Amino acid sequence: MTRRIRRHGQQGSLLIAAVFLIVGLGILIGYLSLVSSSSQTASLADLNSARAYQTARTGAEWGIYQVMRNSGGSFASQCLAGTATPRNQTYGGTLAAFTATISCTSTTLTEGGGTVVAYAIQSNACNVPVVSGACPNTTTTSPLYVERQVNLTVVCATPGSC
Repeated sequence: MTRRIRRHGQQGSLLIAAVFLIVGLGILIGYLSLVSSSSQTASLADLNSARAYQTARTGAEWGIYQVMRNSGGSFASQCLAGTATPRNQTYGGTLAAFTATISCTSTTLTEGGGTVVAYAIQSNACNVPVVSGACPNTTTTSPLYVERQVNLTVVCATPGSC
């Protein structure tokens, strides 16, 4: 007859180690998912911020071009007269989701016996404009809302042309 030796003290100890291992891996996977999601959200916000800045810059450069070249006359002449209505513009490509609102004011100054005109161009860009299509939007609650503003000044020796 053969004798069997039974060990009663070690039954189920592997099960406890397996449960701890599964719980630990679950916590690690959850943490990595959270970090990945946060990283993607931050990257998207950074990209939208850069696009909003480029849209605002494009709008400001358009305003400067209008003033310097007096092309079409309406924006530059309205700015000179102090009656410039802010203009909303949209662009294509990667800036298609953004709107720029360009406004202009002018001041006539006497400098060294001559008259100069200083044009102040302000361009606000955002990705969620108000219903009228203007930026900035002070009422939005979107967590993805991005807004940038660019201000440029041009001084011309004669009113109406630079």
